Amino acid sequence: MDIHLHMKFKKMEGIVTRNIAGEVLLVPIFDRLADIQRIFNLGSVAEYIWKELDGQKSLYGIRDKILEEFDAEKENVDLDLMEFIAQLIDAGLVVETT
Repeated sequence: MDIHLHMKFKKMEGIVTRNIAGEVLLVPIFDRLADIQRIFNLGSVAEYIWKELDGQKSLYGIRDKILEEFDAEKENVDLDLMEFIAQLIDAGLVVETT
């Protein structure tokens, strides 16, 4: 899937966020069992992105908020944001909305 900044994404059902020893983890839960193969460890920017994925905001909007909150270059944020979304899609953790 080609990812563009105008796209919107939302989190899939059954994803639990846990803060363990200062590390933020995404843990997919399927049929009451954790899928250990798909656990994501989130850094501060990735955690921020995850919180913003509500199906309403475009990646443009999320990118702009990241630029306001963090000291980063726009081009780097664009690439990192789209790469992170691609990883979430591949892991089945997010879905595109319209």
